[in-house]
Amino acid sequence: MIIAKEFAEQDKEQLLDMVNEINKYDADFEGLVVIRSIEDYNLFLKKLGEWKHQELINPNFSPQTTFGVFDDKKLVGGFVLRHTLKGTLINNGGNIGYLVRPSKRKMGYGKILLKLALEKARDIGLQKVLVTCRNDNIGSAKVIESNGGVYENDYYDINSGKTYRRYWIQCE
Repeated sequence: MIIAKEFAEQDKEQLLDMVNEINKYDADFEGLVVIRSIEDYNLFLKKLGEWKHQELINPNFSPQTTFGVFDDKKLVGGFVLRHTLKGTLINNGGNIGYLVRPSKRKMGYGKILLKLALEKARDIGLQKVLVTCRNDNIGSAKVIESNGGVYENDYYDINSGKTYRRYWIQCE
């Protein structure tokens, strides 16, 4: 059974294992940058809790909820659901960022992760969401399109030197 749930204390070893796997494979945390560096797991969990509430974070930031996705209790990836779009998120990042651990890529998990993220977005009242991916990430573009993503345009980020594809998805 595949489920999406917020990270908890019992997920520490699996999450740290996934972070190490990503670092060894490609160190590409786009989509789930909140897990890039976890030095103190309890502080990490505390921050995840705070980031869900606008009044506890920088007013220029979007509140967000972070989920791990587990298949038969094994962590296969995760996603962040941003409750609103603020700042640069409208160009790059969007409402949903997701990541599949390298050993589980090309197995259909990306499509499932995004589907679960869309369900969570609907649960918090979002009617449509913005999802972006690097222009060269063909797999992610296919995942977004298979979940109803409607291409709007490309956005070139001068800071990173990367081009991103922007898609809108209805949450209904």
